Amino acid sequence: MEPLSRDDPWRIGPYHLIARLDPGAGDAAAMARCFIARGAGGDRTVLISAPPVASADDAGYRERFRAEAENARLLAGAARSRWTVPVVEISAVGTPPGVSSHSVGSTPPRDGSPSGGGTEPPWSASPYLPVLPLPAALESYGGPLPVRTVRAVGAALAEALDEVHTAGFTHAGIAPGTVFLAGDGPRLAGFGAVRAAGPDGAARTGLPGLDAEALPPEQLTGGRPRPLGDVFALGSVLAYAATGRPRPEADALPEELRDTLRSCLAPDPADRPTARTLLDELLRGVRSPLPAASAPPGAPAGPLPTVVDGASGGLPAPGGGPGSTALDAGISRAAGLLGPGWLPGRLIIALSEQSSAVLAAEIDAVPEAATVPETATATVTQDETAQATPGPGGTTAARKTTRPSRRALLVGSAGGAAGLALGGGVTWVATEPDRPAPPTPAQRLAAARPSRRRVEGAPPTPMWRYGIEGAAPAYAPLIWRDAVAVITGERSVAGIDLRTGKRLWTQDGLRPKGQPWAGGEDALFVPGDGIAALEPRTGRIQWRSKEFRRGASTPFATLLAVDGATVWFTAASREGSGRVVVAYDVGRRDEMWRGPLPDGFTDGRLLKGALVVMNRGGQGAKTKEAVAFSRDAGKKLWQRVYPGVSAEGMVTTDADRTLIAAVDSTLRGYDAARGGKGLWSVEALGKDGKGHRSDFGLPHVHGKTAYAADGGYALHAIDAATGRIRWQRGYGFVMKDISAPRTPDTVVSPAGHRVLTAGDLEVDAFDAEDGALLWRFADTGGDAGKGTESARRKVAVTDDRVVVIGRKSVYALPLD
Repeated sequence: MEPLSRDDPWRIGPYHLIARLDPGAGDAAAMARCFIARGAGGDRTVLISAPPVASADDAGYRERFRAEAENARLLAGAARSRWTVPVVEISAVGTPPGVSSHSVGSTPPRDGSPSGGGTEPPWSASPYLPVLPLPAALESYGGPLPVRTVRAVGAALAEALDEVHTAGFTHAGIAPGTVFLAGDGPRLAGFGAVRAAGPDGAARTGLPGLDAEALPPEQLTGGRPRPLGDVFALGSVLAYAATGRPRPEADALPEELRDTLRSCLAPDPADRPTARTLLDELLRGVRSPLPAASAPPGAPAGPLPTVVDGASGGLPAPGGGPGSTALDAGISRAAGLLGPGWLPGRLIIALSEQSSAVLAAEIDAVPEAATVPETATATVTQDETAQATPGPGGTTAARKTTRPSRRALLVGSAGGAAGLALGGGVTWVATEPDRPAPPTPAQRLAAARPSRRRVEGAPPTPMWRYGIEGAAPAYAPLIWRDAVAVITGERSVAGIDLRTGKRLWTQDGLRPKGQPWAGGEDALFVPGDGIAALEPRTGRIQWRSKEFRRGASTPFATLLAVDGATVWFTAASREGSGRVVVAYDVGRRDEMWRGPLPDGFTDGRLLKGALVVMNRGGQGAKTKEAVAFSRDAGKKLWQRVYPGVSAEGMVTTDADRTLIAAVDSTLRGYDAARGGKGLWSVEALGKDGKGHRSDFGLPHVHGKTAYAADGGYALHAIDAATGRIRWQRGYGFVMKDISAPRTPDTVVSPAGHRVLTAGDLEVDAFDAEDGALLWRFADTGGDAGKGTESARRKVAVTDDRVVVIGRKSVYALPLD
């Protein structure tokens, strides 16, 4: 799912567009533009299919597209397959220009083009279900799909083709971009795409939107689509799903599917199996939990007939028979392969993310001059036909139009994710309309002036997603100049374009030992095997410090603190025992000072005139020791012990004179200049499942305010110098009686307007002024509750966006 581009329409027919559903990465052909859209009332969400941009101005193509959309609508009533995308609404012929997609929020057509003549391009609508186009599914999974998944997809689609052929149709639109994966099985769209692309007899090589790798040889030369051509196309799709490559060599195919797929891809149609035979082959040796010993009532004995060369097999009987499924009181044999585990977990996560994003999506406001009166909508549905009649002043108005449903799209992102994980419960019925009802005044207002107000707590729609290979990054991302997001792994560092999410560069072999930082005009510094200076836009190494690399007399150990061009870190001493603390100017590439440091001191904080270095202590230790050095000369100023402060409640600072520590369920302030005297204390607001106050996490100080979260899902804003409570907010909702596995980390936007907490389960955003919850984002990709560091979300924030690192993905989210 991608945001709408500048060239996309804002509205098609009566629907406001939310996002594009792209086929995915690679060279997958888009046989149609597919959008996720919402009705004017905001209650009905659909998938909209429209011609590709390259064919939108072709009058002949538009007519063929509209005809095939009508055939798909008829097919939905004839074949009744659970594995095909049902078309329930199509554009009417001669839709008025007032509702043209070109007239609302998009670039006007060129003068003299066919689309500029006052007719909206054709479109069709289907009920929305969270789905991934097959190429996007391979991209999310990270490679070819498991054989079990490929077999299940093949069986379901072969069953769908058998029903289509039996009903007297040829699909003529099977390609990777028209096969979608949902939580409860695959779906087949793109009906008639080959016929829409070009008339019979015309060569179809090079036509926009057609995937030549999925077309059988007889169709490439202009031959009329026939059922056995569908089998060839399905074989090509399954080969792609199993290998990640179009038309792979036979040796690259999985051994258990090799002979079956080779027969589907036979150049001579006579050598290919029928769809029914292919289904039998894919089900061979697989035990189905559904009864298959006897045919459903009314089904004919013997093999089910297949339409060959256009011969009709008749329509299925109303309560069962040829082509019927379990939903029609018949039996879906393919459903036996779609039990728990048929869909890889990564794809379930991707579907859940899409479900959450659609739930939270807002309808973009359109220019006031481009708003469209509701009476100018003309559509055709499966149950009724709109008849356009001229209105006053020549305006065409619909005499009978469909109305948005009052039924909610989804009950919530958590419910959507659960349905996907269980492989059931999420069906096309989730967005089927109720009986037509007149729109309310609020719905009419929403159609004219769409609201941009977000439901409290609803997650924002990600601007982009970047997949992570291998282990999750160990450090929070760094955002350089609002242009590059720097992601740090175990051995390498990568730069991602902050606007698009595309990788700009990767620098391997740096062995990072801390979070990179930006310094100077055009420099990015990575601590690890010494200090490496990188060019932020290209990742090119500008220089590396020789004196702190492995094998040198003082190799780099841990990063302590950074302020402008000065960096403080620990290093092994020349004598080979203990550590030293080093102050280094990266601008001049010059060591400023060094001093001895006890073992185990690895955490640094900066005061106004001092560097404070602390030990982490042992596991569960309740004493923290700190030593302070002057920032300019390295003179040791003091060394103190802070009882009760554990390694998890590390001391932080307000950068002036106050040290702040989390001591179990109490947050305490100490005066660093007066012997560590206690200044104030604040008790946690949140409570654990047993009713006890929860422990605080590490606070974050911005300006004069310390922000800290506790393990009971509460956030606190406290004056760092006095301990005065500005506000305290609980935000656990359904999790309020469950203590967090670990207390969340807290960060603040540069301008100080937003506070974010990042934990094992989610990232939450709050208004820094009063603590009001703005949104919560969960990517469902971590290992929450296992206590592993990789499960924790890590964030970096600018004043307008947030970069979130999960276990397997990086996301960019709008801050507001």
